[in-house]
Amino acid sequence: MTHIQIITEKGRKMAVLPLSAYKRMVSALEDKEDARDIREAKAVMARVKAGQESLIPGDVAHAILDGVHPVRAWRDAKGMTAQALATKAGISRAYLTQIERGSRKGTVAVMRALAKALGIGVDALID
Repeated sequence: MTHIQIITEKGRKMAVLPLSAYKRMVSALEDKEDARDIREAKAVMARVKAGQESLIPGDVAHAILDGVHPVRAWRDAKGMTAQALATKAGISRAYLTQIERGSRKGTVAVMRALAKALGIGVDALID
């Protein structure tokens, strides 16, 4: 058993223990935190796989937080031109540009088409 000494300094009780015991305690706590993080990551991935949750790349999240329309942020992240996305979604480039600038709202059908063309869920495009 490790020898622990209890001391009182300025009215506060403290435990003094050998460095090796302290290092074991820190390691055990880190292992417990790592196990918790792994469990949480597995739970998130299970929700993603089940379609209950989606992951947003950091560059997309940052762009949206900076005020970029979600359609534009995702299009840029996917490396698509406006013309390529518009064509794939079956809309005009002008309509896409209006949506990305926020001067026009896309209909539900158009937003679904854009999401499908981008390979993401439509919920990721709702601003």
